Amino acid sequence: MTVLTSQKSPGIFIDYFENTLLLPDNPDIDSRISFHTDISLFSFGDTVICAPYLYGFLRDSLPDTVVTAGERTFSPYPNDVLYNAALVGKTLFCNIEYTSPTVISEAKKRGIKTVNVKQGYAKCSTVSVDENALITSDISVKKAAEKEGMDVLFVSNSGVLLDGFDSGFIGGSSICLNGKIVFTGDIFNSPDALKIIDFIGFHGKTAAYFPHYPLMDIGSPAIVL
Repeated sequence: MTVLTSQKSPGIFIDYFENTLLLPDNPDIDSRISFHTDISLFSFGDTVICAPYLYGFLRDSLPDTVVTAGERTFSPYPNDVLYNAALVGKTLFCNIEYTSPTVISEAKKRGIKTVNVKQGYAKCSTVSVDENALITSDISVKKAAEKEGMDVLFVSNSGVLLDGFDSGFIGGSSICLNGKIVFTGDIFNSPDALKIIDFIGFHGKTAAYFPHYPLMDIGSPAIVL
């Protein structure tokens, strides 16, 4: 299992994982978010669909993973959200109008239901906790997930840092791996920290975080199996 994340991710976060692959920035994206994983690729675990600039790099770096070149992303919004879809169990939350057709097609092949939401940055806005539970800071994702019968914790983005913006997204500061939701810094920078920890624990997982470090939105690191 390998974690795909930016070379600009906090060192303490990178070092937490046994295997990481550090990705190059997307040259077609606003420099404030050009390093965000969820801007440039989508992972189904055994298959990665990525912006064309990443194709050669991922194919060479992940020889046992199916890598498919999808559509080119570029700034401004909404041209940068093609891969920013949130997979929760067998449901894919995304703004269908702006999501990569390659991602949607692959989801359909796998029997994954695609649910439309207004939020283009659906992955940034969502922490997938288990197959039927999520944490989100976006009201459209909250309503859509509840309609699908999921357990939802609605939280603020306050306390999540993203240089050049008033705040980042809570989903962009986390990854779910090996029974843990790992945050990029100190979850207690969020005013909803205790609710987040309790919700994660209720669903049988543990919140891992790094006390006294900034909670940074680094664009939802991904996993390949």
